[in-house]
Amino acid sequence: MSSRSRSVNSVSSDARGSSLLCSALCSKLVRTKNMGLDALSTPLRRCLSTLELTLLSLGSMVGAGLYVLTGTVAHNIVGPGIVVAFLLAGVVALLSGLSYAEFGARIPKAGSAYVYTYVTVGELLAFVIAWNMILEYVIGAAAVARAWSGYVDYLASYKISNWTETHLSMGNVQPFADSPDLIACGLLLLVMLFIAFGAQVSAHLNTILTVVNMMVVAFIVSSSFFLVDLHNWMDHGGFIPNGWRSIIQASSSCFFAFVGFDVVGNVAEEAQDPARGIPVAICVSLFLAIFAYTGVSGALTLMVPWTKISPKSALPSAFKMRGWGWAGNIIAVGALSAMSASLVTSLFAMPRCVYALASDGLFYHSFAKINERTQTPILATIVFGVLGAITTLLFNLRSLVEFMSIGTLLAYTVVSASLIVTRYQSHFPHEVAGLEMIPPWFERLEDSEEATKARARRKKQKPGRLKDSFSFLGFLNRYEPGHAVTTAVLIMAMFQVGLAIVLFYGVDAIGEKKWWAIAGVTVFSVGFFLSLIVIGAHQQNRNIMTFKVPFVPLFPAISMFCNIYLMVALQPMTWVRFGIWMIIGFLVYFSYGIRYSRAQGPDTGPQSPYLIVPKRKMYKRSDVIRVNQPPSCIDDRRTAGEEDSLIQGGSDSDFPLSTYGTRSPPPSGMYDSEPTGPDGPRSRKTRSEDSEGSEVEAEATAEDDTSMLRVGSRR
Repeated sequence: MSSRSRSVNSVSSDARGSSLLCSALCSKLVRTKNMGLDALSTPLRRCLSTLELTLLSLGSMVGAGLYVLTGTVAHNIVGPGIVVAFLLAGVVALLSGLSYAEFGARIPKAGSAYVYTYVTVGELLAFVIAWNMILEYVIGAAAVARAWSGYVDYLASYKISNWTETHLSMGNVQPFADSPDLIACGLLLLVMLFIAFGAQVSAHLNTILTVVNMMVVAFIVSSSFFLVDLHNWMDHGGFIPNGWRSIIQASSSCFFAFVGFDVVGNVAEEAQDPARGIPVAICVSLFLAIFAYTGVSGALTLMVPWTKISPKSALPSAFKMRGWGWAGNIIAVGALSAMSASLVTSLFAMPRCVYALASDGLFYHSFAKINERTQTPILATIVFGVLGAITTLLFNLRSLVEFMSIGTLLAYTVVSASLIVTRYQSHFPHEVAGLEMIPPWFERLEDSEEATKARARRKKQKPGRLKDSFSFLGFLNRYEPGHAVTTAVLIMAMFQVGLAIVLFYGVDAIGEKKWWAIAGVTVFSVGFFLSLIVIGAHQQNRNIMTFKVPFVPLFPAISMFCNIYLMVALQPMTWVRFGIWMIIGFLVYFSYGIRYSRAQGPDTGPQSPYLIVPKRKMYKRSDVIRVNQPPSCIDDRRTAGEEDSLIQGGSDSDFPLSTYGTRSPPPSGMYDSEPTGPDGPRSRKTRSEDSEGSEVEAEATAEDDTSMLRVGSRR
């Protein structure tokens, strides 16, 4: 009897031990990155202006696709309707870009989608995103280098490829190339050396290449006014010769032409003004890219009939057909500049992604080291640059290029979902700290009756709680604020996957009005719509001080569905390759990352003295303030009776907008509302900003050093 009891107890203890072990493992997989109180400090050099960020994003998007994809899609799929296809694809890309813009402003850290996912969703999914982003950049750089080499070979009448196939042939062995591409390998190594010299050198190189490319785009669009023939849009089947379904099919291909704006998020730690620069760079570059693609595709289809477009050399052959053969030389310069800029941005963003992963302990720590002279992740730049060079030298990239898309689409989907989740939560810790440490006299600068009412109205808002008008759904308030929204986003994603599968694989059945297809579309659409209603029934955090995506949750939800639909449309072998690559990634994560992750302990790093100054009516440009005041002084101020002028918690901010740093000093008299000391008003001494952008100081002469404030820019 006793032995049976001991056996039962042993089994019970084993079950409890397994349960605890499983619980501990799951908690590690979903742990999030602790931003701490300091989101602005970085070992990298903050030197990239908003213009340079914009050109980095633009150079990454307007690459080889402008000179190759336009002719291929127009001739093989949609005809003149390619203009509409690019416009539709650009709008979908813009929806994803808005999510990146908000996260980039709120979380100015290197890593882009990886760090956004790590902060909001959890560690394992963040690692999956980063692991695929790294592969995307490696293959993307190799593919662009091969395209560059192929274009040079085309200009040389294929003499280069004929020589290598004759003397260096490797046979027809998959997945290797028929012959090594020495020019592509050398080009990639050369660009890698430029990247290693620092962010400023890379940005200058990209600026030159992108400006040349956009000048060629302007030439193509403007020249079409002299060569236009409207009959090319009316004859040969009309503007959309193959029907509206061809527009959707073409938009799926054209969407990947706009992939690349996320490079801005990877260089957030090197941006001078991330809160303002990142949203501006992403939005402006996307609008310029839409103009470039729609303008060039419109010019191409107006110059020659779409049936006579040459897919391999669309633009040069079109100009030659109209008697402007000399324009082919200008187009060649633009194409080489575009592909070179795309290569620069890929190699520039790749080591930053590796650095972000390694600095969080999820990848080998050596890759997180920063060179003191260049202030760049030099080891990550060299190792992964060489890896890209080997890839472009030996491998046949045709079967790998499509594999790039799955990582990008997955990242876009997760970022859009994460945006919805965080919009219904309170501020991040570094935002809360910044709000609490703003001097109490600052919020008295705008003391109108309207501002007072707006402040009181915002303080009543509780992110993640039900709105009063949806009180009949009171059972949702039983959960923690934001938990119901998170669950609704997950359920909505499931309905979106089901709807995308039915729409893609059952499109013919829907046209034939088969009951199962109609029922599937109805059920999944209703579930999608009800999930949006549940999310919208909760209060948002409307006190975010930086850029905010409009029409949340609608815009991010549409972006999620479009990206999911494109993932469903990928070839089955792409998912097989994705699974193989993820097996390698999980071996790295479970053997190293899960043990050395920095998320397992609190962030004990020093707090940056730079905080966020809100935007006020009398000062249209906001700035960074530097407050020599430890967090403990907040409690001292509350004790002194100034509790009403402090900000109570992360959700009670009344500051609608700010940026992390500008170059212009505040106007005179901006701080005249500061309380006076016991001996009268505090005198101030100021010095203007010098030519190198040093900070503008405003020091109090009182003995109490805790109220000293400096206004200036991040270096």
